[in-house]
Amino acid sequence: MIRIGIDEAGYGPTLGPLAVVAACAEVADPAAFACELAALGVADSKQVHKPGDLGSLERVALPAAAWLSGFQPDTADDLFALLGESAADRAAAPWMAGAETLRLPVAANPLPTWSIASGSAIGVHGRLLHPRHLNAARRQGVNRAAAELDVVRTLLAHAHPDPAVPAMVGCDRLGGRKRYGDLLQRTWPGRNVDIIEETSPACRYRCDATAAAFLVGGESAEPLIAAASCIAKYARELHMLLLNRHWSGRFAWLGPTAGYPEDAKRWLHQLGEGTVAAWQDDLVRA
Repeated sequence: MIRIGIDEAGYGPTLGPLAVVAACAEVADPAAFACELAALGVADSKQVHKPGDLGSLERVALPAAAWLSGFQPDTADDLFALLGESAADRAAAPWMAGAETLRLPVAANPLPTWSIASGSAIGVHGRLLHPRHLNAARRQGVNRAAAELDVVRTLLAHAHPDPAVPAMVGCDRLGGRKRYGDLLQRTWPGRNVDIIEETSPACRYRCDATAAAFLVGGESAEPLIAAASCIAKYARELHMLLLNRHWSGRFAWLGPTAGYPEDAKRWLHQLGEGTVAAWQDDLVRA
């Protein structure tokens, strides 16, 4: 059966992108598939990633992206392209200019190569929402949660356009949202979406031959959610690496930032009001 895992990374930070990824595979034996991916280190990106050491995340995310896509990304530009982002999308921000020359892997060498006996890859889909995207959406009255939800809908529609084809969709719960029937109805218009369960830990639905579940801690329940989580986090970390290299290269006294609110305040203050104002919409989420 087709299985799809969807997750995001970077919802809360002030700087850098919000990355959303859908990982898709044909899985013959879900239990064996889960065991195989666990043996390869696949888990929630929060468990895999060690701040200051990109290697631990890279050893999972980069082979996962290569297996799912059938393409080995050699540069950050290659990885971003798998998630729908082109060099033209980055042209307005000088700190993104180095993606084409940032060679992968950055820290994990050699990389493992995935060979999965219990499943076959179908593909990977993604979207990177940078501050300018989120700021533009906000000016149109669309908050961050709604913008993220619309990306999930778009990715799911691309990954699984026909719910009559048997599939299992798993998605980590998006913020505090408690109902997702309307999301699925907009994903597959004209199809009937049945509510199976809407509780605090899980929201489950069925549309034709497709089951969909939105789960608290979904990374531990569905390995493809965990794989999507790692790829999304890795893409975000590569963008933060580019950002820090650019700005610390211009101002040697400027320490790097992970982009989360408290440290982002420190970083923006040190960067200076004039510089921040010149790049406000591209750099900082409103």
